[in-house]
Amino acid sequence: MHNLNRNIKILFCFFSILFFSLIAYLTYFQLYEREKLITSSYSVYNRRLIEQEKKILRGSILDRNGIVLAKSIIEADGSQKREYLDGPAFAQVIGYSRRIYQQGNAGIEKAYDRELLGMVGNDPIIILRKLVLAKGQVGDNVYLTIDKTLQDLAYKEMEGKKGAVVALNPKTGEILAMVSTPSYDPNTLGENWKEIMTSPDKVVLNRATQGLYPPGSVFKIVTASAALTYKPELYNKTFNCKGYIIVDGNKISDYEGIAHGILDFKKAFYVSCNSAFIEIGLNVGSENLQTMAYNFGLDRQVPLEIDTAKNQFPPLPTVGGKVALAETSIGQGKILVTPLTMALVASAVANDGVIMKPYLMRYVVDPISCTVIEKSTPSQYLNPISKEVANTIKELTIGAVREGTGTAAQIPGITVAGKTGTAENPHGKPHAWFVGFAPAESPQIVVSVIVENGGAGGEVAAPIARDIIKAYLTK
Repeated sequence: MHNLNRNIKILFCFFSILFFSLIAYLTYFQLYEREKLITSSYSVYNRRLIEQEKKILRGSILDRNGIVLAKSIIEADGSQKREYLDGPAFAQVIGYSRRIYQQGNAGIEKAYDRELLGMVGNDPIIILRKLVLAKGQVGDNVYLTIDKTLQDLAYKEMEGKKGAVVALNPKTGEILAMVSTPSYDPNTLGENWKEIMTSPDKVVLNRATQGLYPPGSVFKIVTASAALTYKPELYNKTFNCKGYIIVDGNKISDYEGIAHGILDFKKAFYVSCNSAFIEIGLNVGSENLQTMAYNFGLDRQVPLEIDTAKNQFPPLPTVGGKVALAETSIGQGKILVTPLTMALVASAVANDGVIMKPYLMRYVVDPISCTVIEKSTPSQYLNPISKEVANTIKELTIGAVREGTGTAAQIPGITVAGKTGTAENPHGKPHAWFVGFAPAESPQIVVSVIVENGGAGGEVAAPIARDIIKAYLTK
């Protein structure tokens, strides 16, 4: 009898442990893994979401002014069809939703999938209202920060070119336009899926957030920031540009071999003198330049709702790496950045040294109750430079547009600040860059433009940025 009681107690303890382990396991998944499983990259195979997609009228995606960009309609056979009203211009940002066809989703359609399916919001009053009104089968609407008019203009400016445009508000981080070209029409994905996905032009790739490019001379903003922060005496130094500079036996030339002669720090920035900035970079040193680049986020992935590529800034050698330091000082070498990243670099100059976290969703609205379910709030991302350094760089960028390589970005009556870049590229002509903002006195918009194999940034990219800035500030 004693042994029987002991065995019963052991068995009871064993099953109790199993029971409580099961409760702990289910609790863990409910609290910590539920969202991850629902929104995982394998959600294309998630039967729960596929069934939800079939019975819910997917919510609409709208621009910041309430213009519909994507919506769902019910066809005669009862099936649901997704329409993209401004297809190619927004293709890489909005993406597509084709889970029901086992093809997944991308862009905003992926990032706010649950909102568009009406699977967020636990307010019992809202849920009851939906049930009473018998309108529970409608997803929520997502309002973007993007301005359709500005997006369409940027897309038109980039037609026939490969590259990207990013425009944002430096004070909030709101993305006002984000264009990648060449593009595709998401309305034709059904019949052209294979051709679009395997296009040699990589039309599905969002070059604005996933394209990695050498920054060229737009990186001189970072080099100048490092000089002013760590070696401020360099600001009063003069340089003798012969059209080239020899570093450890290696000849590094200025653009088209132009000899700028004797010039100071400001003039070197205005005319984008490679020789002078290599000398500046060598004086700043590998450690300081690398620290400043990391302060600007050039070693990481920019946080955003849609996919972004990780910027690449390999560590600079502290000994015997003069050539690598020289090339890095002018934005060449092994550095690779996204156009979004360079927009954020310029935004630090425009916003007293602070980079705000970029975002694409303005708010999410329940279409039945017209209540806001989610709303983005501006927040700080990085603070790479002081307000004093930012103000000095701002004056340099104003000068670059007023009398330097960026004169094509000038707008009558508006003070534009900016920096051009002509990034050498082993696969053809240089990439054309421009980053800038306006009005310089109180910046409202930052624009980053890259045109692949475009040539000189001042001739090709600056006019595109000018037109976008002008349209935004004079609308």
